[in-house]
Amino acid sequence: MIKDIMSKKIVSCKSDSSIKDASKLMKENNIGFIPIKDDKKFVGVITDRDICLSLSCINKLNCPIKDYMTKQVISIDIDSRIEDALKLMSKHKIKRLLVKENDDIVGILSLSDILNYTNQESLINTFKTIFSIKNNRKENISEIDEFYL
Repeated sequence: MIKDIMSKKIVSCKSDSSIKDASKLMKENNIGFIPIKDDKKFVGVITDRDICLSLSCINKLNCPIKDYMTKQVISIDIDSRIEDALKLMSKHKIKRLLVKENDDIVGILSLSDILNYTNQESLINTFKTIFSIKNNRKENISEIDEFYL
């Protein structure tokens, strides 16, 4: 079950926090994913990849996160099965899910949480879906980013 393997510590920030603030939080907590919470509602997420993509211009370090965060919040119920989480990750091509209990976010489930817990064959299919295969002249090369799972 998800509740047995999810990360229960949630590090979040507000949508008007700067990209620089979010990146500091990621470094301090050794994470690559931060839910964005305004008042009592989660309004998006920002990943280490989102931050890297925002840095095409160095003067954007002090821009608010809301300009770069992913606004679609994908979550799963705490009592769901790991297989359900893998299907959801595969469908949305994401590596992390917010975990809900009733209407509250109580944790984060990542592919690395699942990898550390199990060796299910369905993980391979999830990876194939999330990480695209690109044709590079003579051979196929799997493009997997270096960011945290």
